Amino acid sequence: MKEGYVVPVREKMAYGLGDFAINIAYTTIGFYFIFFLVNVAGLPAYWAGVIFLIARAWDAITDYLMGMISDRTDTRFGRRRPYILFGSIPFGIAFFLLWLVPFESDLYLIIYYVLITIIFNTAFTVVAVPYGALMPEMSQNYDERTSISGFRMGMSFVGNLVAAVGVALIVDVIFGGHDRYLESYPIMGGLFGIIAIVSFFITFAGTKERVKPLKQVTGGIIETFTSIMKLYEFRIVLGMFLFNMIGFDLIQAIFIFFLKDIIHISEDMTFVVMGIPLVVAVLAAPLWVMLGEKFGKRRAYMIAAVYFALALLLSLVAPVGNLHFVIGIGVLAGFGISASQIIPWSIIPDVIEFDEYHNGVRREGAFYGVTTFLYKVASAVAIALASTLLGLFGYVENSAASQPESALVAIRLLMGVGPGVFFLISALFVKALPITRERFDEIRAVLEERKKEELS
Repeated sequence: MKEGYVVPVREKMAYGLGDFAINIAYTTIGFYFIFFLVNVAGLPAYWAGVIFLIARAWDAITDYLMGMISDRTDTRFGRRRPYILFGSIPFGIAFFLLWLVPFESDLYLIIYYVLITIIFNTAFTVVAVPYGALMPEMSQNYDERTSISGFRMGMSFVGNLVAAVGVALIVDVIFGGHDRYLESYPIMGGLFGIIAIVSFFITFAGTKERVKPLKQVTGGIIETFTSIMKLYEFRIVLGMFLFNMIGFDLIQAIFIFFLKDIIHISEDMTFVVMGIPLVVAVLAAPLWVMLGEKFGKRRAYMIAAVYFALALLLSLVAPVGNLHFVIGIGVLAGFGISASQIIPWSIIPDVIEFDEYHNGVRREGAFYGVTTFLYKVASAVAIALASTLLGLFGYVENSAASQPESALVAIRLLMGVGPGVFFLISALFVKALPITRERFDEIRAVLEERKKEELS
């Protein structure tokens, strides 16, 4: 491995802290925000889905624009890192504001949450898209990127764990549960917002952008989008990523409903059960890095997707009140969660070199912008449909009583079958993926020769 491509461990850790911060917010929103809107703010389930859909649609548009903006940025701090620095404080403040219930009127609450989620998602975009685009600029080594992705996803899982366990610990254990949610959720939001800001500062200070573009990126929005979508390798990776992340998002959105309405988990145990799959995911991260290096990313992911889909089927038969059974599901799911995050995020950067090979420019920001744009549109529709289905099947908002049988069946199906279908579709895309270690090294060697010729 060339020295120029080696990234020090401390820098990998600093980079990983960025995803730690992102996932504190992302996981908290994914696991708890729909639940918060329905059972704390008291909005009907279908309105919670509409708010989520509007916010994600806005987020998707800004992601693409932010990717193009960062591609065209040129500062002494690089193309990506300044946005991580200056977007961090608005990110933390807006996250805190998500968890307030400032009005009693449903109409005012709907307007408030639409506006504040749009503001938060804009701040999220300013930080997250340049952060994702930073990774391919840290190293061009195929296996080194798997290692960086491993550190990133390891810290991501820690962020997931802090969010999943920390929220339940604060709102259910320390503050005593449902009766004090109006106090506890804002306190949680403020604390997590501060943690995210500090983490982003460390990422900015501790990382470097090594891979410099030889040509300035040009082209308008439509032209760039069309050019990227013409790339076969990108279309395959995009299909893999979209279906994988939709499956993961669906688990996040439904899991808290599964625990509280199906299993009837006690409030003082919620944080424990929420944390188990994420602890396992953290511990399993080195395993998937090793398997990806030994067998290739494609084969490792296909095995993981089939395994994950089978493990989730246990949700269909989980007995009410059986803590040990649901812990077992959590342990099994943790291995799948680990693979579903590490491997896809290590595959995406490899497309950058294929684009440079075919089109002569490096467009990391545009690629990550297009990817997250399409992902968030698809995810928003999927989560909004899931929330709407809960309402259609009779889910009663803001209720401590038992839900109707129709709503319970819907929750089991959304948890046990829905995500698995998406993971299996994702595996079909990975099977068709033409990017191998050997092909990647060939492409990179050609690019190195081009650079030498242009610089000579």
